Amino acid sequence: MRIRVKDTLRSLLRLTAGEVGSRVASFILFAYISRRLGVEILGIVALAQTVAMYVTYGSEQGIRMIGARLVARDASWAPTVVKEVLKKRVLVSLVSVTAGCIYALFGPLPSPARPYVLCFVLAVLPCAFSLDWLAWGLNHLGWLGGWRATVSFVFVIGAVAGVHFTGKAFASITVANAASAVLGAITLWLVWRFSWSRSRYPAQSGRWKVPAEIASELNWTPVMVLGVASILNLMFKNFDTVMLGAMSSTTELGKYSAASKILLVVFGAYYLLTQTLYPQLSRLSSKNMRSVVTRALAVVALLGTFIGIVTAVLAPRILRIVYGSDLSATRLLRILAISVPFDFSAALLGTVLVSRGFDKLVLTTAGGSAAANLAMNWFLIPRLHAEGAAWATFGSYVLLLALFLLVLWRLPHLEDVRAHCGSESARRAVVNGT
Repeated sequence: MRIRVKDTLRSLLRLTAGEVGSRVASFILFAYISRRLGVEILGIVALAQTVAMYVTYGSEQGIRMIGARLVARDASWAPTVVKEVLKKRVLVSLVSVTAGCIYALFGPLPSPARPYVLCFVLAVLPCAFSLDWLAWGLNHLGWLGGWRATVSFVFVIGAVAGVHFTGKAFASITVANAASAVLGAITLWLVWRFSWSRSRYPAQSGRWKVPAEIASELNWTPVMVLGVASILNLMFKNFDTVMLGAMSSTTELGKYSAASKILLVVFGAYYLLTQTLYPQLSRLSSKNMRSVVTRALAVVALLGTFIGIVTAVLAPRILRIVYGSDLSATRLLRILAISVPFDFSAALLGTVLVSRGFDKLVLTTAGGSAAANLAMNWFLIPRLHAEGAAWATFGSYVLLLALFLLVLWRLPHLEDVRAHCGSESARRAVVNGT
């Protein structure tokens, strides 16, 4: 199978249409909070969202990505995969949310942030039932983008309306967040039940015994390996927010959150491409894989460099447009902008490796990068505060890209990646020529 450029662009546009709405909604919320409630509440909400994100990743443990990978290979497996994924996600979600609640109550957090963090963590529970991964794997990217936008706008509209009419920030923001999570979970289940008819996905091949393949892929070992890799990758990307909350002031946290949210828009737009490619890479034949990756890497590196330069030059104007003032975050945004080409390149290589089954190598690489990121933040934040976190982010992206390049260079043949991943199902796939 080859990746068709036209199909990829069509899928990307479908996902982009909804994702743009989601990003716009997020920007509206943070701009409103900074103008109406101040930079400290902005930092607290950003911290609560970050902790909730870790709890969400903990509740997934790689199950979401493996589920998407399975249905991308053969859509007729979807009904069985949904049942298996649901059982595992509910179990790990209970554990993850419990750990998050303990952290919210007793962890190193600013006192004003504790109730926000606790409520955002509890709102993760409905996510255990979400079928966004199914839409991803089945290439229903229009539905996926629209779903994300709807959930984001429900949250933002509810929060802004609540603050405006009641003046109660905590109740308005936390209730709106929980309501959007519940609505999101219910919506995709209804779509799966009434729109994505199972009869539309006939068996595509007899390459594998379906129950054995699903059982092998969703075994706890590969699930935990990919889950830990995902959490480490998330730690690498935004654990600095958690550490700032523990080691600095809410003002510094707010400034850093303001700058990093700008970059999240840039990264989020790019991740649309990697998300679009992931199911197709999972189905892609092995021929000329290394040359395809090399050319793609050169393109995204140049694109990232251009975006980073533009962001750095326009940093003060961007901050004033979004937040009403630069919030003393111009230098922070410029430091973070330097990391854009490194993030783009590393994200591409990570997506390629995971889609080809290199879960354990990704775990090792993400673990090394996350450890370095923690060490740099631990050293720099007490000395430079928010600016230290920004420099740690840049250094970590450089290291992550270097490690991914080293991994790819040491592989004798990128097209044989699944033969190295250690799972019996991957070895069978290679033998069968997929």
